[in-house]
This record gives sequence, C-alpha cells and structure tokens, in this order.
Amino acid sequence: MPQGNDYVAALEKVFAEDETSARKSLAAKKSVKKSVKKVGRVGFAAAPEVQEFEAENYFDEEAAGNNGGKSTRRLKVYDAKTRQSWFVDQKTYALFSKRNVVRTDSYGGLVPIQDKTTDDKTFNEKYEVEIDELFEEKLDDKVAPTFIESNDEIASKTGGCSKKAWRNAYRRLVVHVMDPKNAIRFSRALQIQLDYLMAHESALLGDIIKVLDHISDDGDGNTPMSVKKRNLNVALTKALVNVNVGRILVANSGTISYFFHPDTRVSNNRTFNLLSGWQFSNIISPIAMFTPSENFIGSRALAVNSILRSFLGPGRFLTRLITGGREEFVVDDVKAIAQNLAAETTGFEAAMRAQFGNHAGRQKVNEFRIENRLPTDESAVRSFIGSPISTMVNNGVVHILRALANHWEGLNTIPFGNFAHQRMEQLNVNVILRFHIPFVLMTLANLRGWCSWDSMVLAPFITKLMNIRPGVNMNVANELLNELNTTIVDNVCGGIFSRIEPFQRWITQMRVANELIMTEKDKVVTIVSSVTSGIESGYKLAKTVDWVVPDDDVMVRSIIQHIKLDAVKKKLRNHNGERLIDEENGTLDANQAGSALQDMDQEEIGPAMKIAGGSISSIVSFVQKDLSKRQKTGMTDHLVKRAMNALRPRDKRFLIELVNKGHEEIRAAKLLSRRVGTLLKREMRRARLDARIKELSRGSVATEMIEDEWYIVDRTEDDGSTTELGSFQFRTRRSSTSDVLFINRSGKEDRFDANSHVFRKFIPIGEAIVRAQKAFMVIELDLLKRFAYAAYMEFSDLRDDLLKLQTVSGINCYALDEARLNGLVHIKSHSSTQISWKDLQPGHNYFIEVKPYKYELFEYAEGMDLDNRKRYFKTAPQNMIVVGGGPTGLLTTLHSLENCLRSGGTMKLYEARDAFEKAGGTYERAQVVRLDSRWVRMLRFHLGTLYEDVWIPATEETDSHLGNTLPTQGFIEITIKDMEAIMHLEVSKLWSRDLLEIYARSSANFDYKKNVMTKLGNALKEKDLVKRRVDPNGEPSEEFHTWEVVQLISHETLSAGDLTLGGTYNVYIRQQGLIAMRLVSIDLHGGLYALQNKELGITVKAPKTNLPTIYEHDPNAKSGAHSTFKTIVFQSTELNSQGKLTRYEVDFKTIANETHVMDVGQTNIAFALGKPATTKEHLTCCPYVSGSMCNCLSCLCVILFLKCVVLLFPLFHRSLMVYHAFKALRYQWECTTLVRHALVKV
Repeated sequence: MPQGNDYVAALEKVFAEDETSARKSLAAKKSVKKSVKKVGRVGFAAAPEVQEFEAENYFDEEAAGNNGGKSTRRLKVYDAKTRQSWFVDQKTYALFSKRNVVRTDSYGGLVPIQDKTTDDKTFNEKYEVEIDELFEEKLDDKVAPTFIESNDEIASKTGGCSKKAWRNAYRRLVVHVMDPKNAIRFSRALQIQLDYLMAHESALLGDIIKVLDHISDDGDGNTPMSVKKRNLNVALTKALVNVNVGRILVANSGTISYFFHPDTRVSNNRTFNLLSGWQFSNIISPIAMFTPSENFIGSRALAVNSILRSFLGPGRFLTRLITGGREEFVVDDVKAIAQNLAAETTGFEAAMRAQFGNHAGRQKVNEFRIENRLPTDESAVRSFIGSPISTMVNNGVVHILRALANHWEGLNTIPFGNFAHQRMEQLNVNVILRFHIPFVLMTLANLRGWCSWDSMVLAPFITKLMNIRPGVNMNVANELLNELNTTIVDNVCGGIFSRIEPFQRWITQMRVANELIMTEKDKVVTIVSSVTSGIESGYKLAKTVDWVVPDDDVMVRSIIQHIKLDAVKKKLRNHNGERLIDEENGTLDANQAGSALQDMDQEEIGPAMKIAGGSISSIVSFVQKDLSKRQKTGMTDHLVKRAMNALRPRDKRFLIELVNKGHEEIRAAKLLSRRVGTLLKREMRRARLDARIKELSRGSVATEMIEDEWYIVDRTEDDGSTTELGSFQFRTRRSSTSDVLFINRSGKEDRFDANSHVFRKFIPIGEAIVRAQKAFMVIELDLLKRFAYAAYMEFSDLRDDLLKLQTVSGINCYALDEARLNGLVHIKSHSSTQISWKDLQPGHNYFIEVKPYKYELFEYAEGMDLDNRKRYFKTAPQNMIVVGGGPTGLLTTLHSLENCLRSGGTMKLYEARDAFEKAGGTYERAQVVRLDSRWVRMLRFHLGTLYEDVWIPATEETDSHLGNTLPTQGFIEITIKDMEAIMHLEVSKLWSRDLLEIYARSSANFDYKKNVMTKLGNALKEKDLVKRRVDPNGEPSEEFHTWEVVQLISHETLSAGDLTLGGTYNVYIRQQGLIAMRLVSIDLHGGLYALQNKELGITVKAPKTNLPTIYEHDPNAKSGAHSTFKTIVFQSTELNSQGKLTRYEVDFKTIANETHVMDVGQTNIAFALGKPATTKEHLTCCPYVSGSMCNCLSCLCVILFLKCVVLLFPLFHRSLMVYHAFKALRYQWECTTLVRHALVKV
C-alpha cells in the first residue's frame, strides 16, 4: 500500500527533474525566469501546501557551523502559499525518510510485508506445464463451433429483416469510420463492461477489444489496415448476434468520432468557428460545432432559441431538435426530486443552460445543488469523466481545474486512496491524456479565442495525445506532460494565472501518479505471474466450450413437456423405492414402469395422457423417447428443475398449475415459460462447463502414486465400462493385499481394490481457475485504492493478461464452486501452523494451547517433558468470532474464513435471528443498497454462480434478475433481504462442510470500552466458554474461572398417553412459537386431540399419530423457542485437586436472565450488529485483550457499528469495515510470525 513517504519520493523525483530541466532552460533562455516567478516553480505549480521531500546535499551555514563546517544532508520544506522554503532538523527528516527497513503502522508497531502469492507460485510451478500440455492435447483437436454458430439461436429469435438490416448498417458504419484513434477510444469504453457479462459474452466482447487493439497498434506495420478492418467486420458480425453484447456496442458508440477528430477541428479552427456561429447550430453540433461560451454565441443563440421555442410550440420533437433545450416546466420545477447522481448525467445542467443562458443557467444549477445537498466537487469530477467539455463550461473552467487538481493531489497523498473505489474517481493518466486533455485544451482555446498558434502548435500536440499507445513504462506520458507544461499551458490559458496555476498543479500530480503507478505495477505483475496457469486455462476454456443451445421454441416445448410428465416420472419406482429412470444415461426400465403407473390416480396421470395417448403403454413409450431426446439435446429434467427453481416460488407454482390444466397458450404461461427457457440456457452452459472441466481434470493412468497427491478413482463395471467415483487423496498401498487407502474430500478414509478400480492422475483445472479469480479480487482490494484497473491495462506487458483475467473472472459453474469449497477443505485439513510434538526442534520457539483459544509461547529444549495431548503450533492460530448475521457479518465471515483456516483457527458466526434454522425465512428488510467495487469483487469470488444468478443479466435480458449494475461507476444495487438470502446460502454451504461454526438465536454483546463480550444465560450454546465465580473443584470463589457449556438438557416431550383431559401444556406451533394450551377434548373414535388457547383464539386439532411438540407447562417459557431447557451442564477447563475435570448441573431458570462474561481467549471479534442509536461511533478498534500472548503481541478486536442505509447513503462505509476486519486478522497473524522469528534470533 503506497504510504505518505512514497508520495514524498515521487514528488521529489518530479521536482528534481524540473530542477535539471530548469537549469538547462536558464542557460539557453533567460526569459524563462519570468514565467517561473509567475507560477512559483519553473513553469510548474507549487508543491502541496506543506510538502516534505528529501533534496540533495544542501549546505546550510548555521548547521555547518554546528557540525564543524561539514556539508549536511538536510530536508527542505516548501510552502505553496508563501513560496518560501526552509530546512528542518534530522529528527524531522527521519520521520519522512524512505530508508526505513520495515513499514510502521499508526501506532508505531512493526508491520512486516508478507508475500501472499507464495502458495500460488508453488501451485503455478507444479501444474503449469501439465495444464499447458493438457490444453494442447485435448483442445486443439476439439475446437468448439465459432461464436457466430453458438449464437444462432439468438439470431433466430431477434432476427427478421428489420433487425438484421440495422445490424448490418451499424456494422458497416463502425468498420468504415474505424481508425487507430477511434479504435483505442472505443476499446477503452468497451473493456469497462467485461465485468458484467456472462463468460461467453465476455469472450465475445474481448475478441472485439483485441481486434481494436490490433487496429490501434501503429507498430504493426506488416498488416495492412484493410486486413484489420476485415477482422473487425468478422468480429462485429459474430458479436452483434448476441443481444447483450450488441447492446453494449451500440451504447458505447458515442465514443467514436464519425466525422472529425478533435485535432482536425483545432487545425482547421477558422472553418469550424464559422460553422459554430450558424443560427441552427444545434442541428450540426455533432459534426462541427465548437463549445459555446459566454463570450461567443451564448446570447444570440439564447434569443433565437427562445423565439423558436415559442413559435414552434412546447413539447414537440422539432422544437427540442432545433432549440436544443427542454420545456421550462420540466427542468425549472421547485419540486424536482434530487438524485444521488451528478446533475450533469441527467441532462439537467445542459437544459438549464439552454433555457436561461450560461450564467443564469449555472446559477440555477448551483441553487438546485445547494437545496438538495448534492456534493459539487465530487459531482464535478465524475461529470468531467463522462462529458468534459460541458462540465467545464457549465461549472466554470477554473473551478473544474481546481477540483481536478485537488482530487488527484488527494488520491496521491492519502495512503488508502479512493474510499469507494469509484471508477470515475480512480486515476488513469494515459486515459486522461488521450481522451480528456484534448477537450480541456479545446475548451480553454475557445474561451481565449482561436488563433493561428492553435493550428500550428496545439493541433499537432493534441494529435500526439490521441496517439498514446500502451507501453512498458510511463516515459511517453511524462514527455508529453513536460511538453504540455512548458509549451502549451501558458499560451492556451492566455496568460491567466487563475487558470495556469490549477492546470499546472494538476499536471504535477499526474507526473507524481506516473511514479507511483510504476511501484504498483510491480505488485500487479507479481500477482498475475503467480496465476498464469489459471488465466490461460480459464481463457482457453471460455473460448473452446460449446456454447450452442437450442432455440427458444424448442426449449419452451421441452419445459412444458417436462411439467406434464414430471408427476409420472416421480412415480416410476420399483417396490424397493428405487427410481426406474437413469437420467444420466437417458434410459428407463420399461418392464417395471407399467406396473408402477397402475397405482396413479386419473388426476395425476391426466396431463401425461393428453400428450402421450390414452394408455399406460403409450405413456411409457413416450417417456422413453422423451428421456432419449433430452439426453441428446442436454435439456435434462435435472437442469429444467434447476431453472424452474430460480423463479420466484409463486411464479413456479403458477406456471405448473397453468400447464397441468392445459392453459399453456395464454400470455402469462408464455411469459413464464420464456423466462424459464432463458434460465435453462444458462444452466445448460454451466453443465457444459462442468463436463469440460471434469473431462480435462482426468489425467493419465497412474502407475505409481505419491503420498498426499490427488487421484481420480474409476470403478470397473462388469461390462468393461468405468464409472468415476470422484477425486481422492492417496495415503498408502498395502503390500499384503490389493487395497489402496485414500482420503476423501470430507477427510474420511476410503479403501479401494486395485484389481477392480483404475487410478488416474487428477489435474486441478478448476482449482487453477479459482486461483486466478481470487487474484482478480486481490488486485481490486489491495491495489485499486488509487489507480483504476484500466490504468494497469495501459502497460503493454500486462494488457493481454489483465484482459484475459477479466474474462476468466466471469466464468461461473458448479464445478468451480466445488473447487472453491475443496480448496478451503484442503487448507483446513493441512494447517501450515500446527506441528506434532515429535517434530519440535530444540532452540526454536513454539506455541502451546494451554486452554481452548489460549496459547503460550515457549522455547523447546531437548529432553523437555511434553504433554502429547496438547496441540503445538509454529504460529498461534487466528480464531475469529463474527457477531451478527447481516450483510456485513456474512461478508466478513466469507472473506476472513480462509485466513482463519490457514492459521489453524476457527471461525464462529453468532446470529440472533433463527435464519439458519428457518432457511433464511427471517430476512425481510427491503431497503435498496448500493455496493461499491470492493463488495462487488468479494461477492463475485465468494458467491460464484449465486452472484451470476443475481447480478449478471442472462442472455437476451436487459437487466439482471434481482440486482442492478452501474458499470461506469463500478457499483451494484440490490435489496438487503435478497443479498442476505444469497450470502446466507453460501455460508450454509461452508457450514455443511464443517468449515465454520454457526450459532443461531445466540445474541451476544460487546462492550468495547471494557473489552468484554457477554451473553444472557438463555442464549448460551454448547461449546461456549464462560467465566464463573466457581473454582475447578466446583466450590464458590471470589475469582473468575473458565467453564465450558458441554450439554443443554431439554424438557422431555409428552406423548398422547401422557396427556390428561383438561390439563395445560406448552405447545410449540411454528407460527406462534411456544404457547400455553389446554387439552379441551379427545375424539376416541377419530383419534383427534383438541388443544385450545382462548386468549389468543387458537385451536389445534391433530391426530394421535401426528401431535405437535408438547411439553409440561412452564409459565416462564420463552415463546420463540421449542422449550426452555431444564438444566445446563458446565465443565471446568482446569483440572481439579483430583486431576480430573469437574462437571455440575445448574437449573436453567436460575441463569436464564443472568449476564455471563464470555471467555473468548485470544480471538478476533468482529461486531456487526448495526450502529446503536445511543452512540455516534461507526468503527472502533481495540488492540488489546486481557490475557494476551505477550506484551508486544495482542489480539485485535474489531468492533463494527453498522447502520443499514438506503439508496441515498449506500453501504460504502461497510466495505471499509469488512476490509479492516480482514486486515486485522492478517495483521495479528503476521505479527505473531514476526515475534516468533525475532525470539528465535534472540
């Protein structure tokens, strides 16, 4: 992470270069001094207000006198306001020196930098050659159909003469106007959209970007432009057939200059100047018009447009076309509702200016912003990125230049950079120089007045800017910035200091950014190079998988047929309950199918008889044909069910009801069946990805197996075929028998007979792709605080890999979800920190677990008496408790889990609600939240297919299913309840793999001032550690001792024979919970028992065999639980006087309302329960815990006070809290390692 001293060094280097160039200029031309005096530093803006940097050996007489007349290396400080400089002492200089061996945090503690890519490098070196050879062998001979063939089904739906005609017209227009300048601008606009497409669509768009890069590459002189345009024509022909890609192409076509480039306008400024003064200039503005300004055509155009607006009449298209404005009642409305967007993006500023003139229109916009509290500077910066000319004219050139200079200076100096990773606020020097500076220069020249210098000097310089190409460094950008500063700025600003000063300050910050990004580039190269095998394998997979799916009509018929036959297929079972249908092979046991259908009633079998015929035999035959057809087309019943389950439950039930009653032709049924068909396409493509990954993972037959390596086990059937059983980890082979011992994914042992099984080498294709996707997330979280992802794509040696990485990040299938889970399981079972007591080495320091979650550091000496029942670690495990199962708590759990497992620790999630018992049914908050880019990257990686289901539009869909995306800003939107539901589902998957522990209905509180975590007695769960004033012998004590909850003994449930007529009991009903009810009647003939609560008006009648859960009456029972517990059993964590662990029972009623202090040991705590109403604090860190490991190493508890905010104040602050929780966990682990190594050296 770039620190303040990195900015100091970069600024120092910039000023040092300026000093050198200034001396040369002074020797050649003395007149430079005047411009230096005017601006403050050799043609550049002054440094930030007080900015320190290390200079050369300055000689200070006073310091030399005190130092024996010797030259002293000093720190020189500049003040921008006074234009003065002075020296500071060595102590102050030491604070800013870059020569610190280690980085320090805000508390002065050491923060070692750990290489996070070590495991990735090992993985890469181990499997890179195998994966490359695998793709050469298996993919080169099996190339999938081209993308145009893969999307024929979309063409058939969206085709027709009119739509094909406009696609051809658009394609021919783009190919005709495409040149290197347009190609590089168009490609930069398209690459922003890659993150919000499905894998095959991302690959399609990536092909177009590569063709555009080929066109813009001037160094490729061997390929004529006609060939490049022919390639573009082919790529556009394929891409335009896809609805989503075609929509993106059309939406970004505004970046193309169809008539004249800016440099052409400037070089012929007299001609274009005359065209701009034409009366109806709004009509030809896309072709020739310069920007209108206060001293140009503003007054005349305002008068003419006002007359025409009144003459032609309001509200007409012709009026808006000619006058270029909107009606007054639309924009000049005092009741206008503010939006959380820049006013410029809504057209509001342009409309105000067109109606009232530049000055009056700007005043009205400022009044609107003040009234609605819109941030002007932030709005101006974002508006400038989208429309630089109108933003500068409407908001004032000086104001915009100052805002941009301040913005760049802020991001360069702030260590954490941009808070929300807002795409429009992130820095990208090449893009600014190539696309924005030309318009800035045109606007400044237009305000100053055009002259011959613009044609002779300014136009060629703009041409240089627009022709910037990706390179290995930022030398070209620095040269152009130097030329811009020394040659262009003074003249284009007309000598106006108020414009020169912010412009040059902005240029200085761009040069500083060039120095900083070179440092960041090395980190990106390290990350990307560590996952090259995953990038290449994922990209080749996306390019070679067969994406062809049937057309919509075929899918709809298949879906309707599935619904009608579903009831029949469910009944096709033998007398043992085994299914007669083999869906994997598409076969049916027809001999037993007929008898199985005989027991079905007419209502169940009716829909099937309508399409198959009136007899049982015809139904069996029809089902056989249906299974065979589905096997060939890939539209299996399993995939259709999965697609239907993606609908809302009521929509699914409604569709089934309509089809079974023969109403599939009505509009509602057609709409829902089309929707299921769209989702089925996605499921079929995922199934093909799964099958391809599974196929590529099968290596050659292993003759010799290596311990701890993974192999695929195939069982040999009687007919000679093989059936894959899965991947297993080899342990040992017995010499006396043919048994081979493996460990499965769940950690259990499996034995296979070598005579009846075949063992193949497992190639981790899925794991390699998952590692690449994780690298994409790491780049966002760690390296995009200042610079945009596109800024690193401006390096020629990184562009191709980063472009492929974007495509790979969009690959989602269930095989990759499984690979992600398998990776976590492998990390948990192969802890890198735990060590056997037999492997301890004398003279080294280790940690011993003295109590649960408590560790002590000791130095092992030979012959030391060790307890082999204890656990020993190289580094203390990092345990974590997340309190709160809301959005922030769930994401903190997902993101911090891997670090916990890698260190040998455990992750616990405390949730006060019962969402994990009711399958997420308690999520009901409907506020819409906007999530920033860090949330997007984390959710995309951790959720996988769930993320794609919610936020990525399916083929032919304009918007995503449940969420909304804003690609240009890097944000996504969704309701809180939907986000909680999908994150809850992913956490439940991890829970099912025993990767974390979840405690539902377990509310906890944390007092960050006292650093104490507490629970009420009725919220205690098994394995909780509490502090009680009871000693290990079970006797009362004045001191606290730790006790573990080992058992919660519930009241026994009552059967029908235990009930007495007229008795009162506690009855659990799902909707109401536990309530007191009286047994009012017993029907001896029907066996019905009637229970009643008169106060609530509830009566329950149930048969004897299906009674609800009934307990003995307890008036103190809580309504939310099945029953209060009868007793709770505590067990001491310390040995008693007899050398045993004491246990004792306590009546649950006596402790239910008592507050118990939890003994969390050395555990990191993330408190994510929402911001309490009584506090103003949103984030508090407690870097101390009682009983810490040692004085210089303490557990870090992060308390997150969060507040759910709606659209106007999105969840930007939450991502910082999740980030800090993750960093805190990593910080403690790194510090533990540092202390251990330091003690070893001592």
